[in-house]
Amino acid sequence: MRTDKLVYLLLQLAPQGFFSLIGRSPDDAQRYEFKSVELKETSFRIDGVFVPKSDDDFTYFVEAQFQQDEQFYARFFAEIFLYLKQYPTAQWQAVVMYPSRSVEQKQIEPYADLLALERVRRVYLDELPETDATAVGLFELLIASERNAGERAAKLAKRATVVELDLIEQILTYKFRTLTRKEIRQMLKIQEELLKDTAFYKEAFEEGKQEGEAQGILKGEAQGILKGEAQGILKGKQEGERAAKLAMIPLLRELGLSDEKISEKLNLPLADIQSVPRANG
Repeated sequence: MRTDKLVYLLLQLAPQGFFSLIGRSPDDAQRYEFKSVELKETSFRIDGVFVPKSDDDFTYFVEAQFQQDEQFYARFFAEIFLYLKQYPTAQWQAVVMYPSRSVEQKQIEPYADLLALERVRRVYLDELPETDATAVGLFELLIASERNAGERAAKLAKRATVVELDLIEQILTYKFRTLTRKEIRQMLKIQEELLKDTAFYKEAFEEGKQEGEAQGILKGEAQGILKGEAQGILKGKQEGERAAKLAMIPLLRELGLSDEKISEKLNLPLADIQSVPRANG
């Protein structure tokens, strides 16, 4: 899994960190919706756009560039101006996130005037000031060396929300490919049950369980038999748990897990995993 996939996961699930990076209040994240925008009649796609919920705020175009690419600025600005042609907005800013200055495109002369605008910001993650904000710390963890990542992650985990805990675990899974999930959780020094209580798992599980329970209860009530109600509720719970697991498959695939690994982690037959369609693109 490429690092920029992790960045976009952070932007989607912990947008407070992005707004802290650009000098805004983390609470401003509630005023935005994060989108991936495909531009009509082109092969361009802007993967990170914070679209304001009201017309009196900025639209933010966000790119994470973790590999050197001498065509990056040509593509990035082309995407932005094509977006503005199709979706006009007076207030916009472009934000590029680099792990360090060494990764930035070397030939910037054709874009020097654009880069000098206040509308364009370049964020170098290795130059971020120290902060206690966990959401910002997640971005710093992305570029931490293997030697320091474990200690830094453990400190972040002590004050992290369940969503942030899940993100920390995903980042460490990417960095330490040879370690098992159990070993990573031991590194974080957090109880197994707490790490299972991630927002994605909890919401998907509860939604599926409630739907399954409701179906089971209705079926039992229709039978009008106490035994039937008990069986219906039990079956509903089982269906709910299965639905919750199936709902997690697209995210686990996006995070780089194979269908075989997902089958092992979720304790579901491989055929069930393969029955879930893959996302396009």
